[in-house]
Amino acid sequence: MRRLTPTTDLRHPVYPTRVLCEVANERGVPTRELLAGAGIAPAELEEPDITVSGADEIVVVRRLLERLPDGVGLGIDVGRRFSLTHFGLFGFAAMSCANLRELLTITMRYFALTTMQVAITLFETADDCLVELDASHLPADVRGFFVERDIAGIIATTASFAFPVAEKYADQVSVELAIDEDLLRPLLELVPVHDIAFGRAHNRLHFPREMFDDPLPQADPHTLEMCIAQCDVLMQRNEQRRGITALVRTKLFRDSGRFPTLPEVAAELDLHPRTLRRRLTLEGTSFRDLLNEARSTVAVDLLRNVGLTVDEVAKRLGYTEVSTFSHAFKRWYGVAPSVYLNSSVG
Repeated sequence: MRRLTPTTDLRHPVYPTRVLCEVANERGVPTRELLAGAGIAPAELEEPDITVSGADEIVVVRRLLERLPDGVGLGIDVGRRFSLTHFGLFGFAAMSCANLRELLTITMRYFALTTMQVAITLFETADDCLVELDASHLPADVRGFFVERDIAGIIATTASFAFPVAEKYADQVSVELAIDEDLLRPLLELVPVHDIAFGRAHNRLHFPREMFDDPLPQADPHTLEMCIAQCDVLMQRNEQRRGITALVRTKLFRDSGRFPTLPEVAAELDLHPRTLRRRLTLEGTSFRDLLNEARSTVAVDLLRNVGLTVDEVAKRLGYTEVSTFSHAFKRWYGVAPSVYLNSSVG
């Protein structure tokens, strides 16, 4: 048995969050409302090198579900828009795999470069294979969304190269799904599988072992080798970002009433302030950038959800002048805090 369960500190590409915001915008929910409370600035959605923690992604999904409580099928709508080409080197690596076994191995090895929040488990016998997708590690209120999103995403991203193999074994493949049939049926009409059972307790795919090793049509070992080398570099960079930057972010978001100074954070981490600055620089950020990120996120939360006035928020965030806070807010969100507050209320 092989199993991979993502954690909330695992960082994924920002692309899925951008797609989620696009779906929300189409339904009248502004991006800034979704990102409030998460460590993501609106401008970062367009930057391909930005990564998002699992915890922040959960915050954004939760806000979407709060604002669209009747938004049935939101996860499927998001997932069906995914494309492997948007995942850069990992996407090209996936398309170059020799067979489904290699594809699953690559997915597990570079899981942080995928979109997935659900856990993957592979059970293999001499004759059969079973792949299970499980979301029990996620908060109950967002499980359904992520199951829908990830299953729809798998179908959307693998259809072009994996389905020809699946079609050869269509009569030997069976699927169990815990998703509403009406929601997923339009996507499953593209899948060459006939034995699909809905309303089950698990999300499982059963198939013969020989299908696992059947050659994929777009296999290219040379492209795969080059992509794997670069994926290793990206994974190493992601691990570095999870290091000191993640720790500083945690300390900055710990108390919305007061943000610690750089020397205070350095002391808590048992580092010299110059060492902390240098390590943040190596990870492509700075204490000032992280502080502004925290302030901008907390400012929106205090204005919109707590109901404080602009003057009160400015004082809470440590600004001596309201005008200074207003100028900073306009840099973050493009409008003055009073304009933002009025538009949110309306």
